[in-house]
Amino acid sequence: MDREAAVIRAEMSHTRAELDRKLTLLEARARKMTPRHLTQRYVPEYFVDRLIGGVLTLAGIKMAWGMYRKRQDRRERSRTAATMYSRW
Repeated sequence: MDREAAVIRAEMSHTRAELDRKLTLLEARARKMTPRHLTQRYVPEYFVDRLIGGVLTLAGIKMAWGMYRKRQDRRERSRTAATMYSRW
């Protein structure tokens, strides 16, 4: 009876170890299938593309800042004009 129990326990531990190994392999495979990893694997990074992207981003920020400053100047002129005419 003890021998049969030992055989069953050995089979169970072997099965558990095998399932753990398969689970580890599947988890590693799932990590490799994330969109970020797939992109890094199949789309090469080009320095020129990154440089152009950086320049365009900086140009957009400069344009947005200019629009913001114009709007602030316009508001300030409106306020001074309104206070100037309200004194009369």
